[in-house]
Amino acid sequence: MIKRKLFNKRKKLSKKYFFLIFFILILLVISILFSFNSEHKYFEVPKFNDSFYEIPEDRGGKKVLNLDIKSLHLNDESTDKIKIINDPILEYSIQIFSSDNYNLVNKKLDFMIKNNYNNQISQENLLNKKDFFIVVFNHEINNEYLLLYKNFRSRDSAFEYCSKYLNFLRKCLIVNAQKLN
Repeated sequence: MIKRKLFNKRKKLSKKYFFLIFFILILLVISILFSFNSEHKYFEVPKFNDSFYEIPEDRGGKKVLNLDIKSLHLNDESTDKIKIINDPILEYSIQIFSSDNYNLVNKKLDFMIKNNYNNQISQENLLNKKDFFIVVFNHEINNEYLLLYKNFRSRDSAFEYCSKYLNFLRKCLIVNAQKLN
């Protein structure tokens, strides 16, 4: 039988690895030397005065229609010219209707007084024009006109009245009229 070595001893470092490690060490030493001997500790980026982007004249795509129409049309209608039924002692009230158009609120009031909602309300609680108030809620966008019904001392009494007698309203919205301004 022939004797063969099953396990060969390898050389610890071959020449390839030796030169590679030596080259990396030289690069590392040079970079460290340059970093310590550098005169500038930081660098400055020059100020950019040109435009960052340009909008082409012909953008392509679909043209947007009605660019000149504003989304919020502020109503310049002065409240001095409108007859507002407002009571300074009005506390809590039931909101029947609201709109930014005074004429719609006035028409709704006339309609309710005239029709009494087809007698859905009992004879003792017929709608009387003296029980209605039109108040103005001023906010940043526009004036909002509120049609309110009756004056109550507390929110609970207004809600109780609304749930018992005003069955034509889906939800009872109680308004604190003192805090509208």
